[in-house]
Amino acid sequence: MEKLPKVEGRENAELRLIRLLKERGVEDPKAKKLLANWTQRQEGKVKKSSDPATAAIKLNLRKARLYFAAGYEGEALESFEAARMQTWNEQREELYQTIMAEMNELE
Repeated sequence: MEKLPKVEGRENAELRLIRLLKERGVEDPKAKKLLANWTQRQEGKVKKSSDPATAAIKLNLRKARLYFAAGYEGEALESFEAARMQTWNEQREELYQTIMAEMNELE
């Protein structure tokens, strides 16, 4: 099995989560817990951000890319869709077009 790179002597949390999702699946209790913890930490950063709307969009994009890297295209597309709708609601046309282009590449 291919080992994922480590960051600063320990595995990056996102890479660890991707590895765990690939190995065990999204329904595995350990994977679910790690995903929930990661999401909670990221949502805390969104709340503390000086621009929570942009931070929330970026979080959904990170989550989408994480799911896609782990092989969960349906979940990835749901997160991309959430980010797309957020950019639409925030009237951020350039970011909206960037997300649309990335989504089209995945489909």
